[in-house]
Amino acid sequence: YLHRIIAVAGHEIQAFDEIYINDEVATLDGSGNVTSPSRYSGKVRIKLHLGASNQTADTFLVSESAHWTTQHALNGIAYMYIRLQFDADAFPNGIPEITTVVSGKKVYDPRTSTTAWSDNPALCLRDYLISSYGISESSANIDDALVIIAANVCDQTNTDAGTTRYTCNGSFTTASTPYDMINGMLTSMDGSMWYAQGKWRMKPAYWTAPVLDLNEDDLRSGISVSTRHSRRNNFNTVKGTFRG
Repeated sequence: YLHRIIAVAGHEIQAFDEIYINDEVATLDGSGNVTSPSRYSGKVRIKLHLGASNQTADTFLVSESAHWTTQHALNGIAYMYIRLQFDADAFPNGIPEITTVVSGKKVYDPRTSTTAWSDNPALCLRDYLISSYGISESSANIDDALVIIAANVCDQTNTDAGTTRYTCNGSFTTASTPYDMINGMLTSMDGSMWYAQGKWRMKPAYWTAPVLDLNEDDLRSGISVSTRHSRRNNFNTVKGTFRG
């Protein structure tokens, strides 16, 4: 047997949605044994851990490996424990690549005062601001009134396509600077963010009704127009080359 630990995230996640073995969707039974594709049946077992702060070590790995004890709880780390049984026919190309699609970080929603997974860009950005791997800002320094407005705009649905207006999906490592991460997350709602009067404020891109009309009477002075040069003032230069 080959025992593998694959860390998925450095925080708790909502759920493992899909598991892939060499780009093929895998089906697991209640014990984590892969039942399809059929060639992996009885050869692969995958145990999933969501990364809770109080999670315990995987009991199967503790019982089957002398190198893993109950002290290896991996608190706060979402991971997959994978056991592979050697079979040259099932794995003709060696150790398979095992990946997953997850519903990731649980984020706080000031609209409902609940914490759950969401791909709402405004909520994801708020969570990044207060997270230890973000800028560790205090929640009191977030303008939640604007977060609520932004979150509602992002959740608007297209009645024709049935899609949500803005979503934020992806992953990153702490090698990315907070400046790059914030700008990257803002692009998912084509928005802007600024710090004013002791609070972080955000706004997504959306149309609002005009509140003021401007006309010529509001100008400081008269209008001046700079036209193009006339044709007679334009000229070309011709240079020749003589080869002796």
